[in-house]
Amino acid sequence: MEGDTMASFRESIEISAPPHEVWQLITDITRHPEFAGPKSITKAIDFDGPLAVGVRWEAHEKFGPNQFDAPSEVTAIEEGRLLEWVSYPPAKSEDHRGKGGICRWGYQLTPTTTGTRLDHYMTTIEARKGMGMVKVLYKVMGLPARFTAGGRTSLENIRAAAEQLGSDPHA
Repeated sequence: MEGDTMASFRESIEISAPPHEVWQLITDITRHPEFAGPKSITKAIDFDGPLAVGVRWEAHEKFGPNQFDAPSEVTAIEEGRLLEWVSYPPAKSEDHRGKGGICRWGYQLTPTTTGTRLDHYMTTIEARKGMGMVKVLYKVMGLPARFTAGGRTSLENIRAAAEQLGSDPHA
């Protein structure tokens, strides 16, 4: 059983590039840390595709002095339109996957007359047990606001990459 929502955001941006070019960028999972920027805790991702529901990858993360690997799994994909996944906190075994809470992530693309509207969203769901210290950490460190700022950073960096891709004659 899942717990309460600890943090969430939904941000959107208009991109002057066609949806297929934006899709190409967001489905290149190994580029997600690049788009999230240097303040992201995710430093690298091991993934070699192809994307499909149930496919997994490992994110190598660093939070303060702590380094850890966090698994993620694709939960929904609609070609050119929707990519959703869940990220799990590090667990000692496959049996414990998701029992420490989860983060649900996603991108949704909508064609516009000038390109693409890209929505990026995330919801962190607490585990039912042992979350007291984590809740304090979220509040003291202002993590919900940091997640929202990180989502905006990702969108801005994806827009810059997509618009540059569209202006590059060799792309």
